[in-house]
Amino acid sequence: MNNPKVLSIFNNAKIFLSIEELKELAMCIDKEVGRPAPRIVKKSKPLQNWTLESVTEELLATQFKKKCR
Repeated sequence: MNNPKVLSIFNNAKIFLSIEELKELAMCIDKEVGRPAPRIVKKSKPLQNWTLESVTEELLATQFKKKCR
């Protein structure tokens, strides 16, 4: 809510409307305009069993690739 018009309307609505009326107004706005799409949160991968062998394999596979010339 960075728009001054929107802030002014919202502040006036808080003054003149009851809590129930504000909730009803919010539902009407959601129905008319729609809610913004929820942001997708990437889930982190579960940690693998970090044994010496798996760490070595991971490093060899990712860090020590041959560079193309």
